[in-house]
Amino acid sequence: MLPIILLLMTAMATGMLAGFTGGEAPLVCVYFYPWYSSDGRHWGDSPLTPVVDEPLIGYYDSRDPVVVDWQLGLISDAGVDCLFVSWWGPGSFEDEASRLVFQRLGEHGLKAAILVEPYLGGDAGLYGRGWWEDTLDYIYENFVEKYSESYLSWEGSPLVLAFNPIGMSYRPLDPRFTIRIVGNDIDRAGYQHWDLWPDYLAPWVAEKDAVLRVRSDGYVAITPRFDDRVFCETGVRTGCGQRLIDPDYALNAYAIQWEWVLRNLDRVRLVAVYSWNEYHERSMIEPHRDATAVNPDPYYVYKVTMNYVAKLEAGVGGQGTTDMLAPAAAALALSSLLILILYRARRGGRGSTP
Repeated sequence: MLPIILLLMTAMATGMLAGFTGGEAPLVCVYFYPWYSSDGRHWGDSPLTPVVDEPLIGYYDSRDPVVVDWQLGLISDAGVDCLFVSWWGPGSFEDEASRLVFQRLGEHGLKAAILVEPYLGGDAGLYGRGWWEDTLDYIYENFVEKYSESYLSWEGSPLVLAFNPIGMSYRPLDPRFTIRIVGNDIDRAGYQHWDLWPDYLAPWVAEKDAVLRVRSDGYVAITPRFDDRVFCETGVRTGCGQRLIDPDYALNAYAIQWEWVLRNLDRVRLVAVYSWNEYHERSMIEPHRDATAVNPDPYYVYKVTMNYVAKLEAGVGGQGTTDMLAPAAAALALSSLLILILYRARRGGRGSTP
């Protein structure tokens, strides 16, 4: 009964958005992380997984179908087209959670591609020819073939992303796939194709203009925020201040990046938002209770995303689609409130402490 209620409520908001789409617009994808569990996994359970913000529905489990439907419903209603799903190898926690995501994509009109993470460790030599062959075979058999209608293609073939240092020492030529290496500081490193996030804009702690870097195939990455200072506080990382982007949203960095995209639509084919729900580096657009934001609305960055995706699809730049989207945003808020109540009731009233 609960999934049916969810689909009916999100359909209301989707219907309100009808009519705002225009011609051939760039794809909009979000980086998606299905690594959370109700027993605290990735919710601050180690110095490597700090969390200072809280999802609107509490610290959830990525394997819960209700949670996945809530997430995918919101992603779809924002006008987003696709997900890049973080995957940590065959048989992993994320492997199980990713299968659930792919099973539910079609119900929400979404597509997704696998983002292979460096789950063997940080040595690039571990990801050689044999590893690539086994990994690509597994993805093809377990995701591409099983979910062919929902698997995202790019440049005419199913897309597989891999995060650095994968790809540094060996990159395959597999005619089944389009392969893109994703990473940090890619202009200096020289072997990746796509930015995970626009780290070249950091630090962004004062007002400034932004010039984004569109990659050779039309890909551009944007982020509402990047703030990993909690890692530096615990000694896990260094130099966090140099990576900082708009930690309290006071600089409107996210809107500035979107405005740049709208002015350069002739160059952009894919807008990648980092991220839907990466809470450790605080880049999430998923509705959440924010520890530092100047705007306390849990939907703040989500609404900004919805607004600009509508502008992107309409090709109208800054011409007032915010007012047109207000009824849809209200419907989404009502839908999410219902899901929040039902989800917490299902959990037996348990609190949200990680």
